[in-house]
Formats: sequence, C-alpha cells, structure tokens
Amino acid sequence: MDFKVLERRFRAIEATEIGPKLVEAYIAETLAFLGADDCFILQERDEWTATVQFTGSSKINSASFNPAQLIDLTRETCFFLESDFTPRRALKALLGGYRQVAGFRLNNYSVKGWALIVWTEPNDLPAEDVEDVLYRFSDKILITSLSLQRIALEQQYRFIFGIVPQAIVLVNEEDETSWVNQAAIELLDLEQGDLRPSPASLSIGMLKLRNQALNLDAINHTAAEFIRDSNFSIKEWLWIFSDKILSILTRPIFSPYFKGRIWLFNDVTELYQKNQQLSEANREIENLISVIAHDLKSPLATLSFIFNFLPMHGPLNEEQNENIEYGQKTIKRGLNLIDSIVYFNKLISSNLPVQMEDVELDDLISVIVEGFSAQAYQKEITLHTRRVEQPVLLHTDPESLVRILDNLVSNALKFSPFGRNIYVETDMRDDQLTISVRDEGPGISDQDRTKLFKRFQRLSAQPTNNEGSSGLGLSIVKALTDKLGATIEVDSTVNVGTTFRLVFPITFVRVSDQITAQ
Repeated sequence: MDFKVLERRFRAIEATEIGPKLVEAYIAETLAFLGADDCFILQERDEWTATVQFTGSSKINSASFNPAQLIDLTRETCFFLESDFTPRRALKALLGGYRQVAGFRLNNYSVKGWALIVWTEPNDLPAEDVEDVLYRFSDKILITSLSLQRIALEQQYRFIFGIVPQAIVLVNEEDETSWVNQAAIELLDLEQGDLRPSPASLSIGMLKLRNQALNLDAINHTAAEFIRDSNFSIKEWLWIFSDKILSILTRPIFSPYFKGRIWLFNDVTELYQKNQQLSEANREIENLISVIAHDLKSPLATLSFIFNFLPMHGPLNEEQNENIEYGQKTIKRGLNLIDSIVYFNKLISSNLPVQMEDVELDDLISVIVEGFSAQAYQKEITLHTRRVEQPVLLHTDPESLVRILDNLVSNALKFSPFGRNIYVETDMRDDQLTISVRDEGPGISDQDRTKLFKRFQRLSAQPTNNEGSSGLGLSIVKALTDKLGATIEVDSTVNVGTTFRLVFPITFVRVSDQITAQ
C-alpha cells in the first residue's frame, strides 16, 4: 500500500471540506483505499452504552448499544482485525452482515470510542497495513472532532457573552491575543465586528476610556498596583464619568493553557444614583433623629427637676411618692434611650478612626464585672470570670471595648431569671482571642436571630425584672466590633442560654512572656 497516496488524498480533502463534510470525505477515502464496504465512528458514552456518530452508509443507526464486545477486543491493544467475525447480540443490528471487521480504539478526552472498518467478505490485506491506515484515519477523526468541539464552544461563548450587557475583555499574555464581546467593542470604541482586536488597539481603547473619567487620579493610583503586583485583583473599581458610572472587576487567570487577565465593565449608573439618594435620605433621617433626641432632653430634664422639687412643698403620701419614683424611672429610661440614639447616630456617621492602644485585658474585665455586682446582687445572679493563664495585652480602643462588654453583660443580666449564673471568659486558641459572655437565660429563637444587631428590634424574650431596653444595644455592639477589627459570634439554645463571643485576631494580642521580653 502506498500510504503517501492516502496522505495526499487526506490533504486534498482538508483543502476543500470543512465541518461534518470533512469526516464524511475521510470515511469515503478510507473505504476506497482499503476496498472496504462500510465505516462506523462509534462514541462510547459509558461502559454499557455507545452510539454511532458517523458512518459511510446512507442511514445512520443512532440507537444505543452495549459495546462490551468491542471493549474486549481492544482491551490489550488499540487495534484488532477479525477475519471471521461473529457479532454478539448487542452488535448484530449494526455488524451482523459483515464477515471481516477491523477496529481502532479512540481514547482521547474529546472522543472515546472506536473507528470500525468492515467487509462483507474476508480479504488478504496485511494486518499491519490495515492498522496503519486506521491509525492515520483515527488521527484525522480526533483532530476533526477537536476542531468541531472548539467551533461549537466558541459559538456558545459568542452567544452567551454577546447577550450579556456587561463589557468583557479577555487578554492572553502568553500569545498577546485578546477577545472582547460586542458590549466591549462599543464601550472601548473598537472596530465593529472585530472580536479579537490587537493588543495595541485594545490598549488605546482602554486608555481613551480611562482618560475620560472624572476620578482619573484615583483610577491611576489603583492602576499602579498592576505594575507592582501581577496578581492584583479588584472587584469594585469605580470609574466615574459625566454620563455614567462603571464598576470594574479585573483579576488574573492562570492555567496550563492560559495566562492573562479578565476585565468586566458593569454600568452601575442607576444603582449608584439610587445609592446616593438613599445615603442622602439616611443622613437626613439621622440628623432628624439627633435633633428630636436632643430636643427631648430638655423637657425630660425639666420633669425630673419638678419631681425632685415636689417634696419640698410638704410631706407626700405613699401613693404620691410611688408615682414620683415611677416618673423618675421613666425619665431615666427616656434619657438613656436618647443617649443611645445620639451615640449610635454619631457612631455610624463618623469615619474617625478608633484610638487603639494596648490594654490590660484582665484589669478591664475586672472593672466591668465589678460595676455590675450591685445589679447582679438584686437578682441573686452570680457573676463568674475565667481568664487565660498568662496576662494579656490587647491592642484595641478601650472605650469601645468597655461599651461592647457593658452592653453584653447588661443584656445577660436583664434577660436572666433570678438565681442564675453569668460567665465572662477569655480564651486563646486557633490563633484567636475570644471574650465571651454566657448566660442561663431564655435563649434566642430562630425568628429572633434574624433581628439581632439591627436597630430598634425588640426580641420575644422580655427583661425579667422590668428593666428597660432601647433596642440599640446589640446594633451598637456590632458597629463597634467592626470598627475594632473583630467579629461577634452568637451561640444560643432556647431555654438553656446564650453566648456572645467577641473574637480578635491573634495579631492584636501580646501575652506576658512577650511583654517581659520587650
């Protein structure tokens, strides 16, 4: 056999045919070269199922069949030639009319199956020559299959990325190629229809867009990160223009087949404007709350003065004294609520950094617990403390930490029944320092968990001794915790108790041996 002739015919086919027609032409040429009667390209779906993908027959049998016999024939080698072939029942419908069958195993991540050549009568072709032809033929089938799959994937990507509103740019740094969708062509003013612009035209388009931004200095500052760090990623990089606002996502992509970067330009103009309007409305509401809270202080203070002045005009009976005492308690609750509102508004509206310093944690916790001893005594509650073995210096804002722990211990006392226990504990493990406040109160229901840390939320559990609650304590705790760079965790079981856990990274902590060494 002159295999050079076969290769020339294959090259001639490649010059004139594309797509599925290319496979059909390969099959016809192979059949003619071997004097065979038919050809089947079978794709293995799994161990028990295979289907016919291509054939030289006018009709393709697309029904699935069990390929067990073919698996047996190619178990040890990729090629087989059976001159007196008897198909099993699973293959009779496909190969029952043929006496001689040659097969070649296709085993590639894109195609897994067999290429079969069949004859109605046996012939004396050397097995080595038939194997060589099938090897060359199978190689062409695999290459064509990969090409068809690539075309199908590219068409899918073109469709998917073509309909999304975001502009997408993909840059391959290995071969200096790029790919864009239609939205990117319009945004970067690239040549229409050119989905693979040159790096030069892409750079010009992106630079032109960037130079039109109103916040160019801020953009250039962030862009400098790309020069310093090739792995730089950013999710929400705002480019502000006179007529629109873009949010940019960019990150590197590394794989064995690709090294580059993806850019996603998302128009967030409407969202940004709505957010600005909402922020402005929130500021007006916060200002209004602050004004109302401030103006309420004066009449409450006047009422308190009047209540204090009444006994000076003569003795009061028991009922009058009780009413005055109740009025003073009500005024105190109102003033505490006003102070909480003013403090929270100041907290969320202020961007001033907290005043961080090293704090002796044991001493701070001792002062806090001692401050609640009288309130605990009234409810016959025992306050317990447990500390780490070594003294700890915590780098934090002491005023904020005191306010957090005050709120947590106060809540534990308010909602705990008489005669129970409250535990204030510190622990260091897993590169973290935790300060926990654990009570034996009613716990937090699943419904109430969604309300935690939100403003003015009243939970289903009620204070057990008619104590007041502003509904702001836990929201203040959450805001301060975020400012300190810590996190707040909650574990709770209904009718068993609740644990609030304040967690600091270990980088904020120094223990006694480190302190001594310095």
